[in-house]
This record gives sequence, C-alpha cells and structure tokens, in this order.
Amino acid sequence: LLESEYQAFIKEMVDVSDDEDFVTQHQTVAWKHLMKELPADSKLQRINKLVSRLVVVTRLREIQIFTGFCRVALTKETLVPPDIDGKSDWLPATELYGEGIFISLDETILNQWEDQWEKLPRPQELIRIFQRRFEGAPIRFASELTVTPRFLLLHILSHILIRQLEAEAGYPAASLKERIYCAVGKEPMAGILIYVAVPDVVGSLGGLAELAEPRRFLKLLTGVFHSAEWCSLDPVCSEHEGQGPQLLNRAACHACALIPEPSCAYGNALLDRTFIKGDIAGEIPGILDCV
Repeated sequence: LLESEYQAFIKEMVDVSDDEDFVTQHQTVAWKHLMKELPADSKLQRINKLVSRLVVVTRLREIQIFTGFCRVALTKETLVPPDIDGKSDWLPATELYGEGIFISLDETILNQWEDQWEKLPRPQELIRIFQRRFEGAPIRFASELTVTPRFLLLHILSHILIRQLEAEAGYPAASLKERIYCAVGKEPMAGILIYVAVPDVVGSLGGLAELAEPRRFLKLLTGVFHSAEWCSLDPVCSEHEGQGPQLLNRAACHACALIPEPSCAYGNALLDRTFIKGDIAGEIPGILDCV
C-alpha cells in the first residue's frame, strides 16, 4: 500500500469534494515561492530547498483492524487472536477519519547525502551497526523494512516533528501518528505523513491542516532542525552507542526523540539524531550540509 499511497499524495487531484474519504491541497508552489523571501545561503533557505513537496491532507480515512495481541515478540506463535480461541472467521475493525501533513524530501539532495554515507568510513560503520542489530533483534513490523540511511533520516525527522507539533501547536503526541514512505531505486520515495484520526465521521477540526500553511510550517520545521541539534541529556545522549529496545537507538531518548508507542509505526526503535545533524567531529554529514 505504501507505494500507492505515496503516489496519491504527490499527484494533485482535481474536482474532489470536501466530504470524500481522501482530500488533499497542494501547497508546494507557495512553499517554493518562499525561497525568494529568505536570506541567501541561510538555514531557512536550505530547509526550504530540502522539502520538495508540501501537501495538506484535509481529510483522510483509516481502517484499523485488530489482528491480535502480543506482549513481547511479534510472531504467529505468540499472537493472541481477538476471540482468544481463534475460531472466528472475522476480525474487529474501526473506521477513523482525520487530517494530516505530508512532506517529501528532494531526491537530488538526498542522493548527494547518501553518496557521502556510502563513501565515508564513519557513516558506513554507523549504518552497519544499525543493520546488524536489527537483523539480530526479535522485532519485526507489519510492513517490510530495510534499514538504510534514508529510512533512519525520515524516521527521526518524523519523531521530532511530532514532538514539535506537541510543543508548539498543543497537540498531544499520543493523538498523532506517523507513516514513513521510503524506497530507493527506479521509483524512489522519501515522504513523511503526520496525521490524526478519530472514530468519528467528521474527523478532526482542521487544526493540523492549518499548520501546513507554508510560512507556519517553515517555522515549525525550523524548530525541528533546531531541536535535533541538542538534547537536555547531552553529551550523554549524543554519544550513546546503544539504548532503547535491542539497543536500536543511539542519539535518541525520552528527552529528545521518543514519542508514545501508539504514535510510532516502528516501536520507538531505529532512531538517531546524528542522521539529521551529523557529528561534532565532522566525520558524519548532516542532511543540511548537502543542501
């Protein structure tokens, strides 16, 4: 579904009524127009260049299906079905409505950044650590996941954006959810959807969509990159070599990057602020260094 969803977000739809299940408003032209007003070679301008698309999702529908419950490792053997004895031929589901913000990152900038991660020794070592730990961990997710620099960048960006929305917009982080669109190859994807969905046909009240107005979102996203630079537990957090479930996090803790479990699609794992900011020694490039 991720590939189809991504294409639906990046394709501008016309003649869509406000009460349909999926309604988007593209703000990309207005977002790019801000470039002329920003100081040359400034951090604001680099952030603007990094985001290639900005889409307001004024209405979306989500179907949540309860397939079962497990306490530790997710396997077919440990999954307890909703009806306990597993004899029913149906599963309970909930229909949710809401809204969200979708962004995609510039492929040219991402490719330049990924090239450095493939060539430099410290980035290579860091990504191998994540891959090795994930392969050995008893953690698996609903969607197939390949641990790449691109995914780790998108995931940490998503988490800090959720925390920023909580701090500046008053949204409790537990009410927000993430969806990561990541792929490399012939049909690359580099997108993040932050959304809220509630069990009501009307959905939410438009507050999240309002924050996707280009000027307001630029301020919000600038706060994200500022928050990624430091943590109240630094230097311990930034220099940590492994924390969280199966040591799958590094520079990411409750003070800077973790969010409520239901909000994260990947169990609050595979997080590291280094993928955004780089390192102090300059051996690992931050994403804005390539803009």
